[in-house]
Amino acid sequence: MTKLIELDNDDYRYLSDDDKCYYYGEYTSGGGFKKSETNRQILNLKKKPTCSNNELYYKQQAIEYWGRIIAATTDIKADSAVTFVPMPCSKPSGHPEFDDRMLKVLQYMARSKPPLDIRPILMQTTLRPSQHEGGGRLTPAQLLQTMAIDPVQVVYPARATVVILDDVITMGASFNAAKSLIEQVVGVEHVIGLFLAKTVWPLDELDDFLAT
Repeated sequence: MTKLIELDNDDYRYLSDDDKCYYYGEYTSGGGFKKSETNRQILNLKKKPTCSNNELYYKQQAIEYWGRIIAATTDIKADSAVTFVPMPCSKPSGHPEFDDRMLKVLQYMARSKPPLDIRPILMQTTLRPSQHEGGGRLTPAQLLQTMAIDPVQVVYPARATVVILDDVITMGASFNAAKSLIEQVVGVEHVIGLFLAKTVWPLDELDDFLAT
């Protein structure tokens, strides 16, 4: 069984000492599908909604794979003071490549649980490049200019603890930006990051990454 592991915040440029963040597996940058099961399931999960039906089949399999893992490793009761929030993708709703994969993972996870509070409180307001697709990673301040709280999702206060689910953490910029927004929501006292994987690098790429 894949275990839930706490991140070492010192390894992430944009995480604070008091951030509570956890992950399941290691995603090797540039490793491709064959590097590991985690790589395969992350890459399948990231397939664009505009892909072929054959590729979308594997995307759905990845959604179910991660949903089962989260369900098996979290003990959340219906009356728990927890709200699950999916990290939005880089495309706004209505764009052909809008991808609500993290919401779908949470919804699949919840199939084996009592009713849970799952809400897409965060929304992408403008089109931006994906953090993993190159071209330079955005800082938390830059990401904040493209994200907002969906007022429809906070008509009722969120619960005391919000768990933000994202697929991969590299430097923590997306979590930093998301956390700063979620902390403004009425009812929220704690924000936790939950990641399917953390990025690791082959030795020949690590020096280049540390230099950026």
